[in-house]
Amino acid sequence: MEEKYRYDHEMPLRVDEWSPRTYVEPFHWHASLEIGLCLSGKGWFYFGDKTYEVTAGDIFVVNNLERHIAQSDAADPSNYLFVNFRPELFGDGDKELLLPFVYNPKKFTNKMAKELPAARQIGELIRQMRTEQLNKQAGHRQIMKGLLLQICALLFRHYSNHPGYKEQFNQIYEQYMRLQPALAFLRDRFRENIGLEDMAKQLKLSCSRARHLFKHIMGEGFKEYLTQLRINEAKKLLSGTERTVTEICMSCGFQNISPFYRAFRQIVGMTPQAYREQSALFILRTEQDEEPVFPE
Repeated sequence: MEEKYRYDHEMPLRVDEWSPRTYVEPFHWHASLEIGLCLSGKGWFYFGDKTYEVTAGDIFVVNNLERHIAQSDAADPSNYLFVNFRPELFGDGDKELLLPFVYNPKKFTNKMAKELPAARQIGELIRQMRTEQLNKQAGHRQIMKGLLLQICALLFRHYSNHPGYKEQFNQIYEQYMRLQPALAFLRDRFRENIGLEDMAKQLKLSCSRARHLFKHIMGEGFKEYLTQLRINEAKKLLSGTERTVTEICMSCGFQNISPFYRAFRQIVGMTPQAYREQSALFILRTEQDEEPVFPE
């Protein structure tokens, strides 16, 4: 599912504190770019098929394509600061600072371990951004933007050390931007009976070329990505509504129940009914064990 952020004063930049659940929630993505800092605790961070162990001080880079979710260790729950910002915050002269966010998910390492000097620098800059946002003193938005530029410059320096990565940036960036209409279409229309031909029309390409471009940029096939979108939506409805499994199946874009059950078991590892029961149990335990957290 897509998560959306609201920004203050029309500046597309904010820093939020967040603690993941101790169970794996549905994967999500968002229109913004994201940089995460683990403040305390332990856990795991999932990016598609990749899993990273998390400890305090680790930094994570997330673009607006890759599906992801964090999970806390029940014995030592994790707490994060997440910087969310829109690419348009950068002018043409700073385009190269977006390089760390334009990547092939299968080949990219999202984690910067806390032991790295750059990770320690970035962590301190993120803390300063959070302080500026909370205090809201005169000029805080300009200072936050300046801190973000420093962070992205450090990320750029770190990732551009990878052989050949900088040289490939312009080509990757163009392909990345070219895919945006198709991704927006899928996120808006995945609940409908759509297929590869519909996605290819958004790109004005043949089906074979559209399939190849999608796999190259996303690191997974069109069909797999579409199925994952639908299953994520089904998980949300199973845990958050009382609608029947059949109703949820049909509302998520599946045309009959058999493919839905097959895909759900393959991706989630259990039946929809079992997932609903497990979610209800987790929610009950969370309500009993956790104190309420009030927004600022």
